[in-house]
Amino acid sequence: MKLVFIWHMHQPYYKDLKSGEYLMPWVRLHGSKDYLDMLLLLDEFPNIRQTFNLVPSLLDQIVDYTDNGASDRHLYLSRKPVSELAEDERLEITDTFFSAHFETMIKPYPRYRELHARCRDSSPRMRLSNLSDQDYLDLQFWSNASWIDPMFRVEPFVSQLLKKGRDFTEDEKNSTIDYQLSILKRIIPAYQKRAANSNIEVSFSPYYHPILPLLVDTNIARMAVPGAELPLRRFMHPEDADVQIGRAVKLYQSLFGNDAPGMWPSEGSVSEAILPILQKHGIKWIATDEEIYYASMNLAQQAGEPGISPTNGFHRAFSVGGPEKPIGLIFRDHKLSDKIGFVYSGWEPDRAADDFINSVRQLDRIHASSGQEPVVGVILDGENAWEYYRNDGADFLRALYSRLEKEKGITTVLPRDLFAPDKPVQKLPRLFAGSWINHNFAVWIGHSEDNSAWDLVKQTRDKLVERQDSSTPPDAESLQHAWEAIYIAEGSDWCWWYGDDHQTDQFLTFDLLFRRHLTRVWELIGVEPPLALMRPIRKVPRLSGVHEPTDFLNPVIDGKQTSFFEWFGAGKIECRKLGGAMHRVDSRTLEIMFGYDDDHVFFRVDFEKERSLSAGSGEVHIELNSATKAIVRVSPTEAVLTGLDGPGEPTKIVSSWDQVVEVAIPRSFFTFGDDKHLHFAVLLLEGQKIVERWPESNYIPMELPKPGDSFFWQV
Repeated sequence: MKLVFIWHMHQPYYKDLKSGEYLMPWVRLHGSKDYLDMLLLLDEFPNIRQTFNLVPSLLDQIVDYTDNGASDRHLYLSRKPVSELAEDERLEITDTFFSAHFETMIKPYPRYRELHARCRDSSPRMRLSNLSDQDYLDLQFWSNASWIDPMFRVEPFVSQLLKKGRDFTEDEKNSTIDYQLSILKRIIPAYQKRAANSNIEVSFSPYYHPILPLLVDTNIARMAVPGAELPLRRFMHPEDADVQIGRAVKLYQSLFGNDAPGMWPSEGSVSEAILPILQKHGIKWIATDEEIYYASMNLAQQAGEPGISPTNGFHRAFSVGGPEKPIGLIFRDHKLSDKIGFVYSGWEPDRAADDFINSVRQLDRIHASSGQEPVVGVILDGENAWEYYRNDGADFLRALYSRLEKEKGITTVLPRDLFAPDKPVQKLPRLFAGSWINHNFAVWIGHSEDNSAWDLVKQTRDKLVERQDSSTPPDAESLQHAWEAIYIAEGSDWCWWYGDDHQTDQFLTFDLLFRRHLTRVWELIGVEPPLALMRPIRKVPRLSGVHEPTDFLNPVIDGKQTSFFEWFGAGKIECRKLGGAMHRVDSRTLEIMFGYDDDHVFFRVDFEKERSLSAGSGEVHIELNSATKAIVRVSPTEAVLTGLDGPGEPTKIVSSWDQVVEVAIPRSFFTFGDDKHLHFAVLLLEGQKIVERWPESNYIPMELPKPGDSFFWQV
């Protein structure tokens, strides 16, 4: 069996083109945590081959930090001496300097954890009065130091500072930030060196990460969703797709000096119409998700199972684009890929690595009878998953790579090795238009917010062309900068956060930045921007996929939908919409309902059909945080409530597990301070292994009115 790993490295373009400031710090922070360590770790395993997909606009931003002295708001506030911080800047620090996964990036550090606890439940005024200058200085330090990958903490002065833990000086803080930036300087040279030695393959995406099929024609969205609502202004600009690909190839060649690379089309988005553009630029191979295979072959999807048959499945290399200039095609196994992206972070590294190897062995056995060596694509985000892993994923990757090196019959290969001229591959008869998510483009087009964004890009682009072709066009430099802003606004990231599909605390910043990119075009061409660019596109800046309770509940706890009205008025979490920076395809949980009456708090878990937990081996855990902390462990036979703040006997509570899982928790267990909120998360376990957590990180707040109150959330 041939195993192809492709790690996708990407961040949106965070720079405000007018001010030159980066509105968000994620290129810098991920740069010190995720891009270099994965590469250096491979040096320990010379027989493991991996592919890294580097998005050009990410590399541009890294270079901007290392060579041009770029700054971002977080960096500015981190560098500023504490004695000079204004009151509003201090509040901003306490609001934004805990933007890291609590369990792995805050909790392990006592001082950072202490500051988090002191700020979490305090009012702004209390924070200002309760935090000293030294508190703010330590917070500045830890909000940067926690993003330095463990691999780079062996530097003596860094390890000494981490051991010190608190009471840092301004010089110590700034030296740590300088060290963080020095890590960024090493990233591109490290990839160049290892690519030259053929230890890795580097692939690219279109320059600013646009959805290529939608640039060519937004109407292609109706191939997968025939009734989709589309923007009022049809976008049809294959020439923009040509620019985005051509510039990516040019940058690749300037850095790595080779022929045109392979490409992960942004979001695995493909269509027949983009193939001639890829061929024009000599793209060797592309990759997308297994669901595109099923749709292309008119086959029913197998819900995460292996291919339709060993001889007619997606676990092989294909080609598209005709015999003259064939383009190689690899399909992503989304079950295996999602295990790394979403499941294994809560497991012991050795158990996770063993599970992955066993899954691959099972595929190998299934395909053995075909007489054809299978090709399995493991393709996923190379940066966002690791903050949920202990030691930033290094323990898991070492366990996995060491097993793969010893495993007979499984070989890690580079995509270019699959598509050598002397290795003919099977041609895919047609290529369905869609992305890696549900083989459609619904994340990026169809919702009213997405469509509004597309209309604004089209309106702005049309005005730019009109001014460019006029008798008095703007000067060449202004036109160049205006087109750059258009290409940035065509990136997929803006519409990733519009609509109901994904959630972030930074909705408004993404919305503002997208509109600023377009507003900059109007400024550069000397035309007043439309009022629509002055207003947020994002209409409801709340947690997507979460609906609050609107009435008291009185459900029958029997594991069944006893009546339509028993959960009427409950809060609801739509799990497929509760996404974040990453997106999960094969979740088992359909939705979670929650609510209360005067005496109980209620939860209900509904599974996707045929994706429930295995009989007898599954559990549902509900984590509960108020002034007291507890966990409810629900099995098919009982539910047990256990307090986590001190000694206390586990208490059996009312539950039922049949068609759905229903639980009733006595309100008398909970105590509250000034905050009446109960924060919760729901976990699915199978064989004592966490397979899902909702939400992915943090908790859902549920406000509990006092018994007898008639206060409810407004919807």
